Amino acid sequence: MVAATGEIDMLTAPDLRADVLGRMEDAATLVLDMSSVSFLGSAGLAVLVEASQHAKRRGTAFRVVAVERAVTRPLAATGLGEVFSVYGSVAEALAADGEPAAG
Repeated sequence: MVAATGEIDMLTAPDLRADVLGRMEDAATLVLDMSSVSFLGSAGLAVLVEASQHAKRRGTAFRVVAVERAVTRPLAATGLGEVFSVYGSVAEALAADGEPAAG
C-alpha cells in the first residue's frame, strides 16, 4: 500500500509516481490510499493514469482509496473515477475480489 498525503501537484507528483511504480514491481495488488490528500492537480491525475496503465500491463490490481472531495471531485470531473477501482476505505480496497468498485 502507498499512502499519499497533502497536496499532489507538479512538485509532489514525481515522488508519488516513483513510489507507486516502484512498489508495483513486486505486488499483485497495489492500493493507493489518498484519503489524506487535500489537493489533487492534473499532475497527480496523470500519475494515476500512468499507474493504472502500468498495472494493466503487469497484471497488477490497482485500487484507489478516495474519500475527500479534493480527490473525488477531480476524478469525477475527468471521468477517471470510472477508469480505476475506487474505494471508500483501505479495508474495502484490500478486501475487494478484483471487481471494479461502483462509483
